[in-house]
Amino acid sequence: MRRWVPLVACLFAVTACRRSEPIESGADAADTTPPAATEAAGHDHVEDDSIPSRDAEVARDAGSHPQEVMDFVGVGPGDAVADVFAGGGYYTYLLSQRVGPRGKVYAQGFSPGLKARVERGDLKGAGNVTLVDSLSALPAEGLDAVLIVRGYHLFQDPAALFAELHRALKPGAEIGVVEVRLGKPTGHDMKTHRMGEQTVIGDFQRGGFEYLGDSPILRNPDDPHTDYMAGQRHLSDRMLLKFGEPAGAGTKP
Repeated sequence: MRRWVPLVACLFAVTACRRSEPIESGADAADTTPPAATEAAGHDHVEDDSIPSRDAEVARDAGSHPQEVMDFVGVGPGDAVADVFAGGGYYTYLLSQRVGPRGKVYAQGFSPGLKARVERGDLKGAGNVTLVDSLSALPAEGLDAVLIVRGYHLFQDPAALFAELHRALKPGAEIGVVEVRLGKPTGHDMKTHRMGEQTVIGDFQRGGFEYLGDSPILRNPDDPHTDYMAGQRHLSDRMLLKFGEPAGAGTKP
């Protein structure tokens, strides 16, 4: 199974520094760096070059509620949207369908499988999808919305991420963040790849974004919050948070 070197390179190009906040990692406090292949694929946590298919993804919809997630973030026809840590393209495909031919989807942190999927035309309507190698390739003040699904916890330098988002977002644009809950309000555990909700909210607020609320649609009270839930991350207890780019904000010349 081939390790995913290009994506990890993209990750570290944006996250050169460690978080200033301590990162918990269960019994192993030294386990603070993103794994090279287990989670760096973003949504799908793909380790190889397999090409996902929409048919295989449909079963995930019942747990992921993608249409409701996109509704919550306000994604609509004609929008320009970034799928950060796109992985195998689960949300890339759905976003491309939602924004339609007048819209645009920028997929960052994509797997080789997603690249092949786009090139082969497996994503219907994928003419509105652009694969970008880094966040710096996103268009300045060109995005109406951003989705970061189970990928935010990998950014060891949130300030670098926030700077790129401020540069790329239009005033009034919104960011949807999905992360797996830690089971307590604060903390960041890289052993289970979980975060506390208040830690995420605090990070984004300190980064200059407005907290616009949350949605309960991805909650799972039966999740014991004790392990990674490999292969079942889309059924874990997840937070769905929304942040806004303040009107008049953004990096202007």
